[in-house]
Amino acid sequence: MRSLVRTVGHLQRLAAFEAVGRLGSFTAAAAELGMSQPAVSKQMKALEGSLKTALFVRESNRSELTREGALLHQAVTEAFDLLEARLSRRRGHLDQLRVAVQPSVAESWFVPRLDEMRSAVAPTDIQLSIFDHERELADVDHDVSVRFAEGSQPGMCSERLVTEAVVPVASPGLASQLGLTRHSPANALLTAPLLHVDHSGRNWQDWAAWFAGNGLTYVRPSETVVYPTYGSAVPLAISGNGVLLSWRTLMGDHLRRGLLLEVGPLVTTPSRGYVLQWPSALTRDPGLQRFRSWLRRAVSSQESEDPQR
Repeated sequence: MRSLVRTVGHLQRLAAFEAVGRLGSFTAAAAELGMSQPAVSKQMKALEGSLKTALFVRESNRSELTREGALLHQAVTEAFDLLEARLSRRRGHLDQLRVAVQPSVAESWFVPRLDEMRSAVAPTDIQLSIFDHERELADVDHDVSVRFAEGSQPGMCSERLVTEAVVPVASPGLASQLGLTRHSPANALLTAPLLHVDHSGRNWQDWAAWFAGNGLTYVRPSETVVYPTYGSAVPLAISGNGVLLSWRTLMGDHLRRGLLLEVGPLVTTPSRGYVLQWPSALTRDPGLQRFRSWLRRAVSSQESEDPQR
């Protein structure tokens, strides 16, 4: 039995707590739940006693949440919303797997292979849920996620898909103009026009880390334009507006088509990379097993098709 259940005694108390906090009244909550007002009051006193925390400021006609009560109510509401969504999907008899991915990963690994993926994973229906920053992942309804990580996340199962391998890329025109090739040394890029992406909430390499991996120090100029997402910087790189620091496995299609060229050394970080993560309860799920097998093949194919290797 989970420690939470042991702590609060009965999950029914959390249901009553959610209703009182949402409606602001013990009487209204009792009516909604089909209970008597004294029974709801007893449940709330028991919950406060088990948590050793006051959850309400009781007034004559209303019951206001304390600060601790408001924080708990938010967590309980989010948990109930998630549970309701999952139960709703089961009532609809959907064999569905929701996969949370970042836009660049979706564009590179999933979108070009949607038909192939659906065929390989059938009868399970794959739904992609997009998140950008790591902090957004908790708000995205998903069963499993493909995310950048260093090490494993507590309570989750994970499978490494690719190790972090970052290389600068540029359009053929800009590369020719700057005299850059895939064999150019890192110091040749110190004076090149570099495209910068906002790394807030993202742990992968930026230019400072890439130069450091080549034994060089780089400080971004204060007036530099920083683009909000990786996807917003890719068209600028293709049109020749600057050199972009890129994941090799995310640029496969652009490299194969000759829209971008590698123009410097590859820097790898073996301890970090993209992983597939899922709750242990899903490990034996047939849909997840089919999806894992397909994703391994897709990523392996993406790496082997790199024409500049």
